[in-house]
Amino acid sequence: MRHIARAVFLAVALAAVGLPAGAQTLGTIAGVVKDPSAAVLPGVTVEAASPALIERVRTAATDGTGLYRIVNLPPGLYTITFTLPGFNQVRREGVQVAAGFTATIDADMRVGAVEETVTVTGESPIVDLQSAAQTRSVSAEIFKQLPSSGSWLQMAALMPAVRASIQDVGGILGDQTGAQVSAHGSRAEDGVSMLDGLRIGNMYQSSNLTNMSLSPLLFEQVDVQLAGQSGETGTNGVIMNAIPKSGGNTFSGSALANGSAPSLQGNNVTDRLQARGLSGASTTLKTLYDLNVAVGGPIKRDRLWFFATSRYFTNEFYVAGRFFPVDVGAVRREDDRSRQAFGGTYTYDNNGRVTWALSSKQKLSSWYAYQYKVDPNWLIQTFVQAPEASRITTWHTQLSTTKWTYTATDRLLFEVGVAAGASPDTIKVDPNRIGGIAIVEQGGAVAAPLTYRSPTGFDFDDRLPSQTFKVSTSYVTGSHNAKFGFEVQRGHFERNDNNDSTGGIWYTTRDYVPQFVTIQAPLQGWQNKLNYNLGIFAQDRWTVNRMTVSGGLRLDLQKESTEPFTAAPHRWLPNRRDQLAAVENVPNWKDIDPRVSAAYDLFGNGKTALKASVSRSVEQDSIRYASASNPATTLQTQTQRTWNDTTYPVGDPRRNNFVPDCDLLVSAANGECGPWQTPSFGSSVPGTVYDRAILNGWGVRPSNWEFSVGAQHELLPRVSASVGYFRRIGGNFSVVDNETLGRGDFTEYSVVYPSTDTRLPNAGQTLGGIFDPNAIVAPRNVIKAASQFGKQLAHWDGFDVSIDARLQGGFLVQGGVSLGKSMTDNCDIINDVPEALQAAVPAPAGIQPLVTAAANGAWTPKGYCHQETPFLAQYKGLAAYTLPYGVRLSGTFQSIPGPQIAANAVYVGSVPSLGRPFTLAQANINLVKPGTLFGDRLNQFDLRFTKIVSVGRGRVDLNVDLYNAFNSDAILVQNNTFGAAWQRPITVIQPRFVKLSARWDF
Repeated sequence: MRHIARAVFLAVALAAVGLPAGAQTLGTIAGVVKDPSAAVLPGVTVEAASPALIERVRTAATDGTGLYRIVNLPPGLYTITFTLPGFNQVRREGVQVAAGFTATIDADMRVGAVEETVTVTGESPIVDLQSAAQTRSVSAEIFKQLPSSGSWLQMAALMPAVRASIQDVGGILGDQTGAQVSAHGSRAEDGVSMLDGLRIGNMYQSSNLTNMSLSPLLFEQVDVQLAGQSGETGTNGVIMNAIPKSGGNTFSGSALANGSAPSLQGNNVTDRLQARGLSGASTTLKTLYDLNVAVGGPIKRDRLWFFATSRYFTNEFYVAGRFFPVDVGAVRREDDRSRQAFGGTYTYDNNGRVTWALSSKQKLSSWYAYQYKVDPNWLIQTFVQAPEASRITTWHTQLSTTKWTYTATDRLLFEVGVAAGASPDTIKVDPNRIGGIAIVEQGGAVAAPLTYRSPTGFDFDDRLPSQTFKVSTSYVTGSHNAKFGFEVQRGHFERNDNNDSTGGIWYTTRDYVPQFVTIQAPLQGWQNKLNYNLGIFAQDRWTVNRMTVSGGLRLDLQKESTEPFTAAPHRWLPNRRDQLAAVENVPNWKDIDPRVSAAYDLFGNGKTALKASVSRSVEQDSIRYASASNPATTLQTQTQRTWNDTTYPVGDPRRNNFVPDCDLLVSAANGECGPWQTPSFGSSVPGTVYDRAILNGWGVRPSNWEFSVGAQHELLPRVSASVGYFRRIGGNFSVVDNETLGRGDFTEYSVVYPSTDTRLPNAGQTLGGIFDPNAIVAPRNVIKAASQFGKQLAHWDGFDVSIDARLQGGFLVQGGVSLGKSMTDNCDIINDVPEALQAAVPAPAGIQPLVTAAANGAWTPKGYCHQETPFLAQYKGLAAYTLPYGVRLSGTFQSIPGPQIAANAVYVGSVPSLGRPFTLAQANINLVKPGTLFGDRLNQFDLRFTKIVSVGRGRVDLNVDLYNAFNSDAILVQNNTFGAAWQRPITVIQPRFVKLSARWDF
């Protein structure tokens, strides 16, 4: 804590000397006030009034340069009033304020009586003249009008530059809480999810996700920011900030119901896909419906507001070629073709928010959500497993935010926020549907690959509490918006793995003949801890004439550790009692990250802004490094042994009884069983470790610089166009170095491309620069800085062009194109570390991916050490238009590059150029140069047809949605193993289907 206290003191000291950059969680209104001679007017009282403000009015005054600024305004319509003794009062009505946007409202005041009011009309500004950030705001009205699953992540993915890790169609796959987004070459893990400006990620992965499936009726606005980050933000990744509704001085609410059925879905398994080897759709609709209700209003007018939502949501989808069994306990499994296997989830969600005006200057808001979510067939769509071999996952997720704001004066603002979450989950066997010890059928001439009877592995019981604290102080004048403060997140991930439900044993067969028996003794109670992820920032936004310069400095400190742990005895390891000490400072990073940006009103008319930004940021993490460094991971908890069920003579009841007749606790061969294939079962075996030099100190954390230059121009009132260039440069790369192998311990060789498939480039030619180790050695893998061996590079360059039109009469159009290319280069290090050309499975934390990371341990030829894609384009668009007679048409469009194609070929025995057998008997080699071959481009159109019906004081929207309207058959995932099934489709976009919905706003 002494380190944190010193860091906070440093932040205060930095702010005192006037460090730069400006960020805004909510909206801002700013401008200049002049008299008829164009002279600036200091001392003008400026009031912003709106029903969105529980205090009704916020006030500021122009400074000596005639400038004013009102910050931290919630989204809504505002009336701006300018008052100065001796001048007419000026009023501007209908100003739309959005989160993350500065609306420039200037005023010209004439000499006259204050009692005389001049009302000025005009469109709300659409060009942000003071911020270089690239943002898009998705309002509650857009959520309402467009066809979507209701997921804020999928709405963010409609931005041209944004790519979601999961491509959903209309919610068939549910609200995928594990999905992530990236843009402009950022790591998906560097994205940050926020609610009301507070980070809400849990301890999974990089703390960028939450298990919550939030209701589409919750949001007032979702603000998505891609570039031009300020000192307040902790990442250069995609930032999604959801602003929840707060209620108001009038009661209002909404009810939303939608759903679909298998009879409303088509089929997109085309002749083309069947010719590629696809026998059926990867997923098809079984059940889909979503019930939502929301209500808000005053508990006490102008003093206490509330807003609450409740939701029940379920989605189920059939899994092609998978069925429930006739007899769950049978060794030779028979499918019950009348009961097809399915996956999906169901969710109960309830949340509420209270906003309390403690006084005219103080406000307290608090939001709490509890969500119960169940996945009855966990990962059935991901792995080749039967329904009875799937576990039931249950989440009891809680999340809350509390925020206090104090407007001490019209220049001084204090904010304190806390977000607390708990994401416990259990992933357990359902004892009512299993049929004995699990069987892993490898597949052969008779049987297909499948895990059945019960699950393998272990049950999960995880605890993931986390807390985020944020404190800031803003000093705002007309020309300056200075802010300093800190944000800290902490939490832990406790693992309580056990396999009491299955006994920790499973069999492996080929064509139903026993091959192996596996026993497992998982660990229970080990914990990884995020001590703190602390960001201390100081920033300022300074306006001089037509130029606004923002700058900031952020001090990022992160520390992770592990807790002491005792490995308890288990059925298969009755004498295990290992005492494992805590591990500290894994990592303990310190970084200083500068942020600078500028915006210039080119012609002084508020219609054209030139923008530029430079930002350094660091890799986001929660407990990945602590988990990788936990000594619990070195304990060997599983072993396999051969099993011959025909060992005993004919007539012996033990022969072919499908029971391993041996003492499984004895490591040596006995009975029908061979010896343990992991002799160290139950012992600690050193694994991959990190060089302490990359886990501790200043400036060693993986990082990136982002640069942007662009322009935004108002083409017409309510219509703007933007163009920008973006560049991202990665830094602080790491590499896995097996210290038991040097460059001389490898033999370089070449192979001949197969000529059996004309789709393979360079068929029949020679491919060199491949390495094979000369001997099998016990690895001593150390993750080190790549700079120890040479220079590693990673760049992304691209351009965005977009348009935003929000015309009167209910016409909305947004869209554009994002064009970009990626480059990675590790050519300078592979001579010293040839093993860097082989994919680590899985890739350790801190190993930055190449353009295409080889899969399944495949080797990449050294000629492919420089990887570069062509410019790849993403096209996105959305539109809505209200016709006469209460009819509205809306739709979205996405055109996304297809998946990269690899060809991982297995060469067995030897090749002539090697001059000896492969050390590991075979070699897996990627034959296709990364970044050169791509699969199907996805073109997805979603349409909505709406009839609006007035009902009393409210209205009902009756919607018919058509998802994947033109029934695209694009392949999302294909088989990259070279052979007869190369490029066979694995996952195809969901086929066209119709969803019906009704929404009542009252």
